[in-house]
Amino acid sequence: MSERQLTGKPKEQGAALRDGTLSTKNSNENKKIPINLILGGIIVLLLILLPFYAGQYTITTFKRIIYFGFLALSLRFLIGEGGMVSLTQTAFFGVTGYVVGLLGAERGMPFPWAQLIAIGAVLFLALIFGMVAVRTYKIVFLMITLAFGQICWAFARQNTSLLHGWSGIHNIEPFSILGIDFTVPANYYWICLALFLIGIYVMWRLVKSPFGLALNGVRESPRRMAALGYPVYWIRLVAFLIAAIYAGIGGILMTYANTMIAPDIIQMSITIWILLTVILGGVNYFWGPIVGVTVVVWLDVFISSMTDRYNSVIGIIFLLIVLFSPNGILGFFDLVRRGERFGFLKKILKQVG
Repeated sequence: MSERQLTGKPKEQGAALRDGTLSTKNSNENKKIPINLILGGIIVLLLILLPFYAGQYTITTFKRIIYFGFLALSLRFLIGEGGMVSLTQTAFFGVTGYVVGLLGAERGMPFPWAQLIAIGAVLFLALIFGMVAVRTYKIVFLMITLAFGQICWAFARQNTSLLHGWSGIHNIEPFSILGIDFTVPANYYWICLALFLIGIYVMWRLVKSPFGLALNGVRESPRRMAALGYPVYWIRLVAFLIAAIYAGIGGILMTYANTMIAPDIIQMSITIWILLTVILGGVNYFWGPIVGVTVVVWLDVFISSMTDRYNSVIGIIFLLIVLFSPNGILGFFDLVRRGERFGFLKKILKQVG
């Protein structure tokens, strides 16, 4: 065999070398860890280690962010993915709290039966109500959900024999699992954080799944999706049930964190407050509700320590953000990254994104 046959043609050698160089370059690029993944890992690590370097008040504030974060994720999923503006999520938020209080605290039902029954109760109510509500769209859907939320609030406020009226149910202590006492603030914070991280991951996978894409299609054009053979009614109903589960989990965590449940947690002001947090963070962005809840809760903490009119101050801040960035805080940073706002920050945000 000749030397030329052994070594190959020069052109083929050059192509092979180029292909090898390109493949090595691509493999090196694939090995690079995105900076946003590194930042996310640092944030998660700091949150896990929070009880070791932060005070009790800070831990309590983050527990508040977590259980309201579940509620905000629930609302954002319906609005951002399904185009359904629901004003009844706080009702589901409160139902699980009342069920846990009635069965766990007052009847002594052990873990996890009270919690499972609470989730089951929320699913049942969401199914009954959703079968009617998801047949409607836009303003009609909003008004029906508002009516249902007000019915739940009025029932909790006026029922004194079972739900104890305005005073609510007290002394709802967290449970113990495998010898771990969750009445200890640090232990309860860690279980809340673990559930929240799992909830975010599940929601992320759900949004990126074929079901999430079908829900987006229903949001954009339900008639076209129906013409393509998709069960529009059942897609919207399942989304409504999933959102109810997230709100219910947040309600359970809230009840144990505060050791009580009362009608004021499901009143109209909380419904509007959580809607504003979702809009503030950015309803079109997956991380919008988490950013919105974090910002608003900490603003509440800082501003309330300086003035009694913190609601007015937060309202002004909200108006300014919506005025200059209708897509919320994340929408503002997205504009900066694209160079439409503050071009000198574009390079930095491109590296982060």
